[in-house]
Amino acid sequence: MEILPLGGLGEIGKNMTAVSFGKECIILDMGIRLDTLLSFEDLEIGGLKKRELVARNIIPDDRALMGRKVRGIVVSHAHLDHLGAVSKLASAYSAPIVGTPYTLEVFRKLKGEEKAYHVHNRLIPLNPGGSLRLGEIEVKFVHATHSIPQTVFILLEKGEKRFLYASDFKFDREPLLGPPLDLSPLRRAGEPLAAMIGTVRLNEQGPIPSESWVASQLWKVMKEASDGKGVVVTTFSSHLARLNTIIEISLRLGRIPVLVGRSLWDYLSAGVRLGLIQIPKEVKMGRRIRSSKGLLRKVGENKEEYVLVCTGHQGEPNSVLSLIADEKLSYRIAGGDSVIFSSSVIPHPINQANRELLETKLQLRGARIYREVHASGHAGRAETLEFLKLLQPRHVIPCHGTEDRLRLLYEMARGLGYSQSEIHLTSNGVPVEVEA
Repeated sequence: MEILPLGGLGEIGKNMTAVSFGKECIILDMGIRLDTLLSFEDLEIGGLKKRELVARNIIPDDRALMGRKVRGIVVSHAHLDHLGAVSKLASAYSAPIVGTPYTLEVFRKLKGEEKAYHVHNRLIPLNPGGSLRLGEIEVKFVHATHSIPQTVFILLEKGEKRFLYASDFKFDREPLLGPPLDLSPLRRAGEPLAAMIGTVRLNEQGPIPSESWVASQLWKVMKEASDGKGVVVTTFSSHLARLNTIIEISLRLGRIPVLVGRSLWDYLSAGVRLGLIQIPKEVKMGRRIRSSKGLLRKVGENKEEYVLVCTGHQGEPNSVLSLIADEKLSYRIAGGDSVIFSSSVIPHPINQANRELLETKLQLRGARIYREVHASGHAGRAETLEFLKLLQPRHVIPCHGTEDRLRLLYEMARGLGYSQSEIHLTSNGVPVEVEA
């Protein structure tokens, strides 16, 4: 078995790995690197050619796979650092794209916005708990709890050889959308020959709080904020469970939730179409800023009646919240208003600078700021250690993290008794070969 990472090692984002069993190959994820994309202000990636995106370090360089017998492109979930490059790279392969129904629904949105890449691969929906055969390789999806619906662990099997891809998960036993984490299907499948395990939050001891805990914190903060005038909440557009909580609390407080922003609309509408979430009839939504100006004016004139939920939690310059802070929209922040960030700041200098600038502008307008009303969707050290002990893969490959996070998993595995030949610190483009 050969595992060839093409992105996601030594960096956050751009996740892509090829796993080969003999001559047959499965590609796992094709993501973009969001922090690099943000560094090119006003860049429209839909108009750039593949080689330009690779040169700018926005998508993985997949030239090493040319000529390989790729049987399928299998995507673990719908976050852009795992899905965002599929529309740019998949057309080079005569292989289907496999994902959960929600992941493929989001992909269809991306594909529709980036028609220049001419992606015509067959789409195969596979539910968590399902399996299918691609060539001689069996692909199994096992439910994982994360910050977006229908995230899965991916099991690849051929004969007695078994590979586990576990890039994004947390131990949430009280989730608010979908079932709790259950590792018994992975344990029943048997010991993996090799496992790739994500390291994004290994800087945190853990355990990472449940989404139910976040809901209780949001209730306290939003209730306190409602004693004032305007209430603005911003969070990850793909976090449907969090958005559902914000909507429910707003209604409990007697305020009408108003959601404005294209990405909010796209992720929520995908969830509604699949029956994963229901939007109460009281909720008002605006997809594009231009068509939402009248709605924002009405909300701004009657702030105490509404909760405005909008894009901009990272301080993105063209987001709804940044435009409000710059007084480019009719909703104006004033003394007594509250802005709640139900998110963490992605640790990249551009994000950090954008967010700091946004908060400064909001505070100058008189806003009361609530920060980090949030819990990560990634496992900390405690959960990752438990995961390793339960599944006991023979070989461990740290992934989805900066160099320091990858090394933390290396040290954790060494502490469990793994030898240097069983824990593999590799780099993008450098293959790992393991024998049964």
